[in-house]
Amino acid sequence: MCTSFAVYSQNNPIYGMNFDPPEDIDLKLNIYNYADSDVFYFSALMDNNYRDIAGINSNGLFICTQALEYSPNFQPCSNGNNVFAFDVIEESLRVGDKVSDFLGILNNRNAFFSTNPHFPDMGLHSIIADKYGDAVIFQEGINTNVISKIDGKFIVMTNFPNGDFENQKFDEVYGCGADRYIKAYKNINDKINNFGINDAFDVLRKTCQDTTVCSIVFEPLKLEAYICFKIDFDKKWKMSIKEKTIYSLNEFNNNNSIIFTTEGIIVKQLYQFYE
Repeated sequence: MCTSFAVYSQNNPIYGMNFDPPEDIDLKLNIYNYADSDVFYFSALMDNNYRDIAGINSNGLFICTQALEYSPNFQPCSNGNNVFAFDVIEESLRVGDKVSDFLGILNNRNAFFSTNPHFPDMGLHSIIADKYGDAVIFQEGINTNVISKIDGKFIVMTNFPNGDFENQKFDEVYGCGADRYIKAYKNINDKINNFGINDAFDVLRKTCQDTTVCSIVFEPLKLEAYICFKIDFDKKWKMSIKEKTIYSLNEFNNNNSIIFTTEGIIVKQLYQFYE
């Protein structure tokens, strides 16, 4: 289970995410070069393949996919006008700039997700956010996709279907991850007038679980990210999408930058500096 959010405070957008798989798995960081943008991907090893969990491109467009507890008796739409959700996500990160680009690529088609390898009885949903203040949560629907739009200066996603709770108070939601949602919502709302990197990590710290293996905070205007692993919030790495580098903020590796190659960086390679 996971938590993610997008916050727009004082013209300084910030995205955050916790990745909470049911078991400790291998993680990978990579930056891909495309004609229209560079894309950073955070991936996890599942079924012998690295699957992309979250990505942000050099235009500041962010997409993160998490487990979703379906509504009772839910059946995905199958009206023939379907498209694989991860194809839409990949194309959006390759060429997109705004949330509206994602919706344009979706083009009123009904997107469906593949089976969740960690939680086969659950589905998936995605948060899509841009640096301009627009954000949505996308989930499969029975007859059409469900798009939950940002209401105010921030949006939070955990593991229940946000679309089932539109126009309800934040503390009236229920289902998988509702406790984390309420906690994140309240903490962000209390600091919305001056929300920064440390505040984002504070939210991730308060919503992490025993299984949390990675926490990331993104600054899309600077194209930078801060990353920590295994709930150790005192040890952080800073990544630059522009420079295609990552380095420790805690003097690991003498703070020397590690350059991304085409093969990416296996997170276990970073753990060696903790010894």
